[in-house]
Amino acid sequence: MPHLHFRNLISACALALVLGGCTNDFVMSGSSGASDRPAGRGPSLVTSSNPAPDVIYRRGSRDTVLAGADTSAAMHTQPFYSSHVETLVTRKVADLNHDLSALQHTTSAFQDRLNGLQAKSDTDAAQYYEIVATINTELQSGTTAGNPVLVEKWNLARNKLDNLSESASFLNALATDLSNEASKASYLQDNVRAAYGLSGAVKEDHESLRQVEDGVNQQIVYLNRLLTSVNDEISRRSAYLRTENLNMQTLSLAINNGELYGQNITNSLFKKATDANSKVMSAAAPPAMHRPLVIIRFDRPNVNYEEALYNAVSQALEKYPGARFDLVAVSPSKGNPAQMALASSEARKNGEAVMRSLAQMGLPVERIRLNAANSSDVRNSEVHLYLQ
Repeated sequence: MPHLHFRNLISACALALVLGGCTNDFVMSGSSGASDRPAGRGPSLVTSSNPAPDVIYRRGSRDTVLAGADTSAAMHTQPFYSSHVETLVTRKVADLNHDLSALQHTTSAFQDRLNGLQAKSDTDAAQYYEIVATINTELQSGTTAGNPVLVEKWNLARNKLDNLSESASFLNALATDLSNEASKASYLQDNVRAAYGLSGAVKEDHESLRQVEDGVNQQIVYLNRLLTSVNDEISRRSAYLRTENLNMQTLSLAINNGELYGQNITNSLFKKATDANSKVMSAAAPPAMHRPLVIIRFDRPNVNYEEALYNAVSQALEKYPGARFDLVAVSPSKGNPAQMALASSEARKNGEAVMRSLAQMGLPVERIRLNAANSSDVRNSEVHLYLQ
């Protein structure tokens, strides 16, 4: 009986071990639908209460990457900014900006040249007048004929006047350089405007183009002002040198005779003639009463008038070699006072431009008299050239 009980006990233990192994195998692989898979040969099912990880799909690939802390920086997609894109227009803007910087540097150099010439001319003029005043003082107080001291001072004054004449030639060269640079600036302005039509640009390219265009426009205005200042200086210098050269001739004669004569008679007559012409012009009929040689209508940008102007002036000078001219800037007389003031200012600028053209053609500035008028018969700014 005890022996039978021991045998039953062994059978029960073996049965318990078999049932335990089957249960463990069912828990590990039975739920996946492969109950016949041997234990320990495949992945086990793991249950967890944590949420499933985020998954990022790589572009152009079927691979997946978990969005963990280590891979977020590498796989993070940054926002797209058009300012990071370099286009053909971007490179064009860079070239134009470089040209603008060169233009600004050149314009600043022209201003320095003009300031230097004016400073030197002021110094020479002051010394010249100081020497001439000393000579006149000696002549007025009485001196001998052909005083060698006064002759030496006259030579010094002559040298100062020659220096002023030399600086006038430098001003002419500066005016030529400014005209050439203004032409380059206009060409640069055309290139900037043409760049707006290039395809493949982003918004930032056009913003950069507008900044470059503003800079070019400012330099063009600055160059035109410099050119007007230089031409005005040339005009004043020419009249001044003409007068003083004649006065030096009279002063030389005064030193030789030991007497004080005053200014040259030709200068006196010229001054009287100028005053008389001014009075006649102010009391004369409007320009429309007589026929002008040339009428230049500024009804569009970049009016080409130089050839017609040159032919008309050349024919007039062939008939009348000593001819003088009246240049009249005519503006419309219609509109409110503000509009009329703007139109008059625009006509004045056009008149100054025509006067510069005549000076560049070789017509002496002292033969040109610039005036302004308004008329109800014109719709746009006009410049009329009359023979005095």
